[in-house]
Amino acid sequence: MLRRHFLITTAVAAAISSAPITAYAATPEDQLVIALTMSSMRGLDPNEINQLETAEVVANLYDRLVVLPADNIAQPAPGLAESWTVSADGKTFTFKIRSGVKFHSGNALTAKDVEWSLRRLVKLGLAPSVDLRQWGFKEDNVETLIKATDDTTLVLQTPEVWNPNLILFSLASFSTSILDSALLAQHDKNADMGREFLQANDAGSGPYSLRTWRSNDILIADAFKDYWQGAPKMRRVILRHLPESAAQRLQLEAGDIDVATRLSSTDLNALDQGGKVTIQKTPGFGFYYLALNQKDEILSDPKVREAFRYLIDYDGLAGTVMKFYGVKQQTIVPRGLPGAVDENPYKLDIEKAKQLLTEAGYPDGFSKVYYATPVTPEYEVAQSLQANAAKAGIKLDLQGGDHIGKFRSREFQIFSARSGERLPDPHAILQSYATNANNSDEAKLTGLNAWRTAWDVPKDIQDMVIAAAHETDQAKRTDLYTKINRAYLAASPALVTSFLRTDAKAVRKEINGYTGHSTWLTRWDTVSKGE
Repeated sequence: MLRRHFLITTAVAAAISSAPITAYAATPEDQLVIALTMSSMRGLDPNEINQLETAEVVANLYDRLVVLPADNIAQPAPGLAESWTVSADGKTFTFKIRSGVKFHSGNALTAKDVEWSLRRLVKLGLAPSVDLRQWGFKEDNVETLIKATDDTTLVLQTPEVWNPNLILFSLASFSTSILDSALLAQHDKNADMGREFLQANDAGSGPYSLRTWRSNDILIADAFKDYWQGAPKMRRVILRHLPESAAQRLQLEAGDIDVATRLSSTDLNALDQGGKVTIQKTPGFGFYYLALNQKDEILSDPKVREAFRYLIDYDGLAGTVMKFYGVKQQTIVPRGLPGAVDENPYKLDIEKAKQLLTEAGYPDGFSKVYYATPVTPEYEVAQSLQANAAKAGIKLDLQGGDHIGKFRSREFQIFSARSGERLPDPHAILQSYATNANNSDEAKLTGLNAWRTAWDVPKDIQDMVIAAAHETDQAKRTDLYTKINRAYLAASPALVTSFLRTDAKAVRKEINGYTGHSTWLTRWDTVSKGE
């Protein structure tokens, strides 16, 4: 095989972002080039981001205490923490921090950096802080509950007893990345703890350091030669903003890029048949869902909610637009997790839907405004539902655009999108879909999909969700999750699940070790090139 031996300098990399499609050179053997849509990448602060593409970048700029291996995601493994112990009462976690780790700045990483980083996450209180705040950590207790007792020991105490894996899974999230506290102290502006600096810089110890990032253009990361696990084989990783699926497909086929993301089903099908690439389908812990606002008198009727479950063409979508993006699942515990059941009792049945609507008192149907995310595959799924609903007498005024704000503020009738939970545990999805402690508008529990739909979740379901999160006996937890799964299915929920999310990427076959990660932490230091 002919090997290309040349380097891409910063100047050439800059030219890449503006050159015509036909001008790109094939990727060098020591560089990985990934095409993606950068439009939602607004900063690189691990305590602020909440988006898949940015999370992959952060996964490689930073390290975390705990690692979830892609091939054994439910088994926490040592990262910056060489080892840990859990007290007999289940509330105190003591981590032995690895010695000899350096940040990209050259500063030594100690337990004090771990303490500062975890406290910062809680104190900033941004969306990713839920990874610690949900376990009882707050701004007014975090100084007491998270402490470095010396340079190599970090002690974390939880206010209540939770299943220990929930804590360890959270400490493996991108949000709990460990930051260079000394470097950020130098870049503190108005007590922001380095937040402005981290929008376009890194303060990590990961296998790659940030070299260049220009929003909606290009990101370049260089291998960190002093990385504690050894320098990566890929000397450089380049992320290029290339939002058009067709353009990504053409360049992937030509060898101008190594990995393509967010491709249309049409382009994925063509690439799958072309023989030059592998289509990765990484299972996630979120769903494609249909949300029915329970503040609407018609939609709050259980029979109407049930009717919508018979208007989704599960099998037809599974063989077409959802072939690469989801797996049919109508229950709420993601497959592969404790308590999952292999049951899909619903199918497209227009007559059954009509019957339910008649029983609810709407034999002639009704009209509603339907907001759907205007991207593949969400919009195609919405169009299918719109067509089926019309056959049952329901007129859906389908509107694209960015309506997530209306969903979060309960200002919608019908909404559909997909979710992306990160913890490989049923609690991650259940706390959003199946708990709603306060259904009032004033509660503003905007992080919960159940609250957004104004669904007053049955108390027995909510009680089981909380009990399972506290349960330390795994057999008992599994039994609880099985019961929750069946109870949710029977409740005619306001959040109708149709497909378990999978994230599809097209990877050239000469790329080895680029493995999709269900918690968004795909690593680049495992990558090599060769036949």
